[in-house]
Amino acid sequence: MRILIADDDKIPLSLLRFQLEQWGHSVLAAENGAQAWELFQNHDCQVVITDWEMPGLTGIELLRNIRAADRAGYVYVILLTSKSEQEALVTGLVTGADSFLIKPVNPDELQARLQPGQRIIELEQRLAERQQELEDRHQRLSEANAKMKRNLAAAANIQQELLPKRLTDIPDVQFAWHYSPCDELAGDMLNVLPLDQDHVGVFMLDVSGHGVQAALLAVGVCRSLSCHQDPSSVLWQRRDHSDEYELQSPAAAVTQLNARMTAQSLGEQYFTLFYGILNRHSGEFRYTIAGHPPPVLIDTCGNTALLPGEGLPVGIIENDYDEHRLQLAPGERLVFYSDGVTESMNLSDELFGASRLFETLRDSAHQPLGTALTEVVSQVAAWRGAAPIHDDLSLLALEYAPRQPLVEQSLARRASEGLLQASLACASS
Repeated sequence: MRILIADDDKIPLSLLRFQLEQWGHSVLAAENGAQAWELFQNHDCQVVITDWEMPGLTGIELLRNIRAADRAGYVYVILLTSKSEQEALVTGLVTGADSFLIKPVNPDELQARLQPGQRIIELEQRLAERQQELEDRHQRLSEANAKMKRNLAAAANIQQELLPKRLTDIPDVQFAWHYSPCDELAGDMLNVLPLDQDHVGVFMLDVSGHGVQAALLAVGVCRSLSCHQDPSSVLWQRRDHSDEYELQSPAAAVTQLNARMTAQSLGEQYFTLFYGILNRHSGEFRYTIAGHPPPVLIDTCGNTALLPGEGLPVGIIENDYDEHRLQLAPGERLVFYSDGVTESMNLSDELFGASRLFETLRDSAHQPLGTALTEVVSQVAAWRGAAPIHDDLSLLALEYAPRQPLVEQSLARRASEGLLQASLACASS
């Protein structure tokens, strides 16, 4: 240890210095309090042994200066005194002395007094090392956390790139969508796919679980549902003995996707899926449901109904999927949603539910498509209130809005099918 000693009596000072150096300590010696204070300010001393009575700056005053000094480590202070009065000892302790030695100093007693100081200093050093180690770990964790956040932000950007774009470029159909991940990354995905001159596809999927693993699977599935004509997409099938591709039916596409996913042994991971194809000229909508909530059909009178159909989620077992058909009339809407909408809970753990969704869609049926979805999102948020968000929230809506000649053709076809009278009655009600 580095020890500072102060005594205005040179002989006790020299003896004390000799004894401490014999024990292996580094010693600084001062012949008065002022000199000791100067040495203390310029050197890192762990222990100070000072005489009580010194001319100028006394030992008690030196002690006060030491305790008031701004330094990192603790200084163990021993006062040398010939006083034995209780009042003097109390004064030293209150001022900040750690121990006392009666002059003349006994070497054994001096060594005994130094041992607690050495233990305190060693403990403080270990604590400082531990603190530095914790700070280093914290720094590494902070750097790792910052890197993870950057990676999550990059992954979230990739997911955003897979969401619908340029929806106004698709004639005869209007689209609107809303996508709110509950975390940085989402297990929900949705998209609108211009397939060819006649058809446009829509899908919505919801991967079980949350976080990075669910998001990675969602992104991978989106690649399998690509509108590009290549072997990676299940939406297309190569014609026999040809390099050309033809559009697969929704049921065939979902069945092939399920076979691909079960072959990859996803384990506990699976996802629900809705995939449909709209013929934008005729209004025919073909679709397949794989464990996903069925869409809501909204007719031109604002009436709502669930589309029929069901099926197992994708990735559980090999399975064939059914296909359903729907004839959309001009002005009719379809709204697709994830269970994050209907299963949104308030502080009382009550679900928003399908009935509130239908009511909101009926009330906003004659509003623009985007406004209607915004109203759903607002109603869900108002219902949830201050309750935490537990799931992603996704909405996708389409409205069949063919150009005028197509409308006339559609009305003529519906009249020939005996449906015009029901439509007129609906419009007048």
